[in-house]
Amino acid sequence: MKEFVGTFFACLVICYVATFFFAYLILENIWIIVTLIALFLSVLITIFIKQETRIEELEKRVEKLLNNKQD
Repeated sequence: MKEFVGTFFACLVICYVATFFFAYLILENIWIIVTLIALFLSVLITIFIKQETRIEELEKRVEKLLNNKQD
């Protein structure tokens, strides 16, 4: 959960900075739109980070099983 919150706040800051420079392109409810975009980005990034962690754990398990099989 801490990873998600950190990712969410990083995306939120990036979106706020981008909004500061491109605010003239967006109409009403600017902060709601930015918050929703940051939430969406942070969910995607967190999913990819968790997937990467699971893949690394599986690689270690497969390597361990192969080493046990060879011995």
